[in-house]
Amino acid sequence: MYDLRVGDVHRPDIAIECVGAVDPVRAETWNVGPGRGSFTLPVEGDWHIILRPGAPVKRIRAQLADLLEACKEAGIHGLTQVDAFLRIRDPVLFQWLHELKIKSIGRYTPGTGKIYLGMTGIGGPVDPTGRAVPRWIGEFLRAEDRRDVLMKLRDSGAKECHAFIFVSFGGVPWPVESYLGTRTELLPQQAPDLPEPIDAVWIMYGTRGVWWDGRSWRFFSAMEPVVSA
Repeated sequence: MYDLRVGDVHRPDIAIECVGAVDPVRAETWNVGPGRGSFTLPVEGDWHIILRPGAPVKRIRAQLADLLEACKEAGIHGLTQVDAFLRIRDPVLFQWLHELKIKSIGRYTPGTGKIYLGMTGIGGPVDPTGRAVPRWIGEFLRAEDRRDVLMKLRDSGAKECHAFIFVSFGGVPWPVESYLGTRTELLPQQAPDLPEPIDAVWIMYGTRGVWWDGRSWRFFSAMEPVVSA
């Protein structure tokens, strides 16, 4: 059964299937780690710890008091990258941090024992024109993981079939994400190559998105109603 409809239950005017463009590893790491907010331990100073996707957050929390004490004894102060320089300086500490997929760690004094978890970012050249969007959306909807999306819409019997895609951080190629996040006023110039039976596609990032209505690209906002031309 598809997710939403406009019109009659048996033969709707529009059938809509919702799907997420998500990096599951990054999302899970965020949800069990930084997404839960800061916390306090009986340690000296405040600590900022940047995790890589897939970091074993439960293990990190279980070992954190001992790990931070070892970092303090090693003279960690300010931002320290877990890199080749730390491997030379303190190979035991490097291996411990590396196995826990910690990218960097920093101690800042004075502090109250606050622990702040973060995650590595993504980046590269920004595409303010949306050139990558039309090709990406066609490839995304044709992927094996979206086979059920096409099947549900095909079986709906609707006059029009729409796909609504929620994009999360790191869930799409960087050129696409950079475009969606720039708040540019430029729309993609090419039509998307959409698989059958999809007629229109909505791509949502945060509270703003871009949609193809079957004829042209338009912006839309989660805070405002969409009025069709």
